[in-house]
Amino acid sequence: MKRILTAVLTLLPLLLEAQGISTIYAIRTYHSPQTDYAEINTSLNTDGLTVKKNENSKYVKQAELTTIICLIDNPDSAVYVDKRIIKTPESADSSALNGVSLLDMQRVPLQKGNYVVYFELSDKNSAAQPLYYRDAIQMNYEDTVVNMSDILLIDKYTKTQSPNIYTKNGYDLYPYMFDIIDKQKNVIQYYVEIYNADKTFGTSSPYAVVTTVEDMSTGKKSETIQRVKTFKSEAISSFIGSLDISSLSEGAYYLTVEVRNENNMLYAYKRYPFVKKSDLKIETENTEIPPDAFVNAMGEDEIKEYIRSLRPIASDEQTMYILKKLPNTTLSQDRYFLYHFFEQNNPLNPEKDWLEYKRKLDFVNEHYSTAIKKGYQTDMGRVYLVYGVPNNIIDEKFGASSGFDNRTLIDQRTYTDAPHMDPKGVHYYPYQIWVYDNTPTGESNRKFVFYARQDNRSEYFMLHSNAKGELNDPYWEHTLSHGSLESGVVGKAGKQFERGHQ
Repeated sequence: MKRILTAVLTLLPLLLEAQGISTIYAIRTYHSPQTDYAEINTSLNTDGLTVKKNENSKYVKQAELTTIICLIDNPDSAVYVDKRIIKTPESADSSALNGVSLLDMQRVPLQKGNYVVYFELSDKNSAAQPLYYRDAIQMNYEDTVVNMSDILLIDKYTKTQSPNIYTKNGYDLYPYMFDIIDKQKNVIQYYVEIYNADKTFGTSSPYAVVTTVEDMSTGKKSETIQRVKTFKSEAISSFIGSLDISSLSEGAYYLTVEVRNENNMLYAYKRYPFVKKSDLKIETENTEIPPDAFVNAMGEDEIKEYIRSLRPIASDEQTMYILKKLPNTTLSQDRYFLYHFFEQNNPLNPEKDWLEYKRKLDFVNEHYSTAIKKGYQTDMGRVYLVYGVPNNIIDEKFGASSGFDNRTLIDQRTYTDAPHMDPKGVHYYPYQIWVYDNTPTGESNRKFVFYARQDNRSEYFMLHSNAKGELNDPYWEHTLSHGSLESGVVGKAGKQFERGHQ
């Protein structure tokens, strides 16, 4: 899990800024026979910090980082508290401190459970307001089945000469702290640990660790970028690997590491999101299509609108075409693009896939369009186009409020762990929960929470989901209830989400 806190919004990171402080942090979890632990890496760009002379008459920049971790269902408790100073080396020349980045690491032992972590970062040489941020940590390592650590991207690694905070299994691993891979960086290095393979496959039995790259928008794996390494089952195995990603077009991807048995059955996996910068672009010069192709009957304005409507299911590379090239493409190029889009998945009958998509497109445009958006541009429309018809919809358009003008005895007994709840009781925005028994990506029991944050039900926005790659907010019910339901307390909507029905 990684977040970047700076001033510019990009595709993947969560970004914040306070008084020029800019930092990147990443949280990864690991299992060990002694205790499971979370590893918190923080990289601080010191350019925004104030330079000051110290008692040695040398220049220094320094920040104070406070970290507090609590159980998510008990925000008032603290299982870990740490306050530390992160500072530059002393220098006689203040300009020598420009462009310096500082790396800090904390290893925190944690029991199985869900946690919220709070950070406060302040400039020690300034009275400016600190930067506050928070995140969630899930510790769910099972003792009897095979599972994996989070993926650690590596900037460099060396054999350990003397054990230190960066040491893991005989190597010093220095983390790569960015989600964006520059054009010049064409090899990605990573580290993972595999646990309890012996209990799942049998001691010394063979299994494979398969590393691939998936397109973030479509979930499709690259056919040319893959690494397979075989292991003999042990209680704990570690793996340092690398992939050549020079053939990737510019776009957003997942680095996916899987554990499979000798019959290629998937047992565990982890994913890491990244953006690859590249000069490689989608091919648009070839415009040859069959004379009876379904796109040949489409006019210029019509086909451009249909291409724009593909964004919910387009790969990042295809999205770049839609956003940047589509305004200036020719009719023949557009026809080729739309035809090839569906031909990739169904070479024998691309028109069949197109008609199925158009049927869903017509539905979302009819039911989810607003005064300023087409249906496919809304959150509900996108989910419908990507995942299809939900198996169940929990609709709370009109019954969102608990109905309490004041907190009744029943209300208080229902939420006994929320003594400071709003005296007017729990009041939700209008919301819907969509339930999918199975998704096109092979997941089961996936749900999406949408809410009308303006209370007028003209448009519902996604608030939370448990599907891979979708918006996941552990505090979603606090937001849904206008803050009247305390963080960590499960209310009516939370129970509906857990059960998947009314």
